[in-house]
Amino acid sequence: MSQMPVKFKVAHVIFLNEGVSNQEILKLLKNEYPLDRSVNEKGINDYLLALKAVGLIELTSASLDNNGNLKQFYKITDYGASRMKYIS
Repeated sequence: MSQMPVKFKVAHVIFLNEGVSNQEILKLLKNEYPLDRSVNEKGINDYLLALKAVGLIELTSASLDNNGNLKQFYKITDYGASRMKYIS
């Protein structure tokens, strides 16, 4: 199990995988943080909104998946990339 807080891990996943979707992030984190109750669809979307609000990540595109769920794709900003040395 990782020692990194979930919110930081979300930013780190986006840093390592530009264009990753909210659904892919959720799948990755469910495996790494199986007992963390904040690792669910709402929790991850809240973390993404918070990271976006402070300028660490930005939304690159959005679409609907086959089930009609919103799939949002993110990338790290230049500011976010400059802060990764404090996170990883």
